[in-house]
Amino acid sequence: MSAILLATVWLVLPFAHHWSSREARLTAAREHWDRLATMVANTGRLRQTLEAARRASAADNDRVVAGATPALAASALQELVQRDAGQSAVQLERVDAAGEPHAERPGLLAIPVQLQARGDLYGLVDFLARLDHGSPLLVVDELTVNAGLDADDGDGVVATAVAGPRQVLTWTLRLHGLYDGSVKDSP
Repeated sequence: MSAILLATVWLVLPFAHHWSSREARLTAAREHWDRLATMVANTGRLRQTLEAARRASAADNDRVVAGATPALAASALQELVQRDAGQSAVQLERVDAAGEPHAERPGLLAIPVQLQARGDLYGLVDFLARLDHGSPLLVVDELTVNAGLDADDGDGVVATAVAGPRQVLTWTLRLHGLYDGSVKDSP
């Protein structure tokens, strides 16, 4: 009886353990093979997906502020805001891009800009539309609008009693543009 017990412990149990571990390795190898075969079968689709992602990334590069340094990117943002204000018949009173750039997303810095401007409702709407649809992408963080009456029509002529003072909006706008240091200005 002890011979059968010794044979079981020394022969049958190690053989059973070897057999079960061999089956586990074969199952894992089969699953690995199936995953590899699926990847090879989907190579064309994966290449198309990669190419689409590269095209999207190239399009996004037009939406970031370009400049050799964050300070030059901030200066470009100031020029952009001034241009949009001029095209919108909005009078800028102050434009500051003096805030510290901070991390917005991995690899991108947010360049903050704060401005004060005045104009009518149509000018404000046009200005915001230009910021929204322009390039590069500018994200409005905060907008504060105050309405008031202006006795000066902008040409230094005070409104007459017949025409009366016109309503003028003054607003403060905080926004930021995204800066990617790896994107440089084109020559």
